[in-house]
Amino acid sequence: MATSTKKQYGRKVIKHLNIDPYTKSLENVGTFLDNLDFRKVKTKYTKGDAWTAISFYGYGPETDDILKPGVLKSSVKIDTKLQYTKISDEPVMKSVHEILEKLPCTFERVRFMKLVAGKVIGKHSDKIDKDIESGNIVRIHVPIRTNEDVIFTLYENARDKIGNEHNLKTGHFYYTDVSKPHAVRNNSNIDRIHLVVDCHANSALRTLIA
Repeated sequence: MATSTKKQYGRKVIKHLNIDPYTKSLENVGTFLDNLDFRKVKTKYTKGDAWTAISFYGYGPETDDILKPGVLKSSVKIDTKLQYTKISDEPVMKSVHEILEKLPCTFERVRFMKLVAGKVIGKHSDKIDKDIESGNIVRIHVPIRTNEDVIFTLYENARDKIGNEHNLKTGHFYYTDVSKPHAVRNNSNIDRIHLVVDCHANSALRTLIA
């Protein structure tokens, strides 16, 4: 049985990781993604198609295979194997592979998450994913396209009315403890796209996060 690893790397809500940022332009990645059909993330804390995703690596070969077994009423079978989706072989995705090579971990899911310009992801936590709650899976954000008016707010607990606001920079690596309440506001006029990487926790990641 997997054991909880959260206590081994503390309870930081967010940390800018000591990994060299990816400095090559990611504009072509964003442009490529703009021409794809993102799948709606069905939650009660966003409205309409404000928050959507595409799978790069996940439980199925298609880009709309964004869910995992046992989460959000997923129909994904428990024995489905993790695999790269068809977009991973596109030449434009070379930079994404280079970003992933910088992370000292093996992956569960890797997704592109889009928040439409002017929209909000309401305050919530991701405790519905028991691997996130236990700390066995660590979530890393790498902004592909963002703006200084995109604000990521994280809270220490659900009772807090005011959280810590952060503006995440393109190509930089951020650990976020999404088992704690968080929210996102895209106050800009562009769609925000993050590469969201769910990593299997290991000693190298714990060292980075501590």
